[in-house]
Amino acid sequence: MFTYDRMRRYGGMWHLERQLLFPHYLFLESRNEDKLREELRQYSQVLSVFENDGKLVKVEPEEEKLLRMLCGSGHHSRMSRGYIRDGQTVVTEGPLRGRENLIRKIDRHKRIARVGMPSVGRLREMQVGLEIVAKS
Repeated sequence: MFTYDRMRRYGGMWHLERQLLFPHYLFLESRNEDKLREELRQYSQVLSVFENDGKLVKVEPEEEKLLRMLCGSGHHSRMSRGYIRDGQTVVTEGPLRGRENLIRKIDRHKRIARVGMPSVGRLREMQVGLEIVAKS
C-alpha cells in the first residue's frame, strides 16, 4: 500500500498524518503475470479484482518510475517543503525537490499538491504533502 505524509490542523495545532495514496487500489508485484493471475482466480469470489473486463490492470513503466521516485522502496512519500517566489514553486526538501515540473496544483490551506504524470497513464493525478513556508 502506498502512503503519503500530510499536515492536518485540529485542536488548534498542526499534526503530521499518514494517508493512503490510492485508497481504493491494491498493488501486486510479480515477475510472472500469468502465475499471479492463476493464484488470484482462487479468490475471485472474495476479491473483485477482475472488474476491468476480466483483466488485471498493469502499471505502466512511466507510472512505476514516478511511484518509485516519489515513494521509494518503502512505498511512502514524505512531506515536501518549499516556497513560492515570483509565481514559481521551489521545493527545498522532500521527494518533490527538483521535480517541481510535476506539480499541477497546490492547495496551501490543506498543505497538499496534486502531482501529474508526464505520460498518458491511468494515474493522471495523485496527491502528496507539500508545505509552502513562504510566498513572495
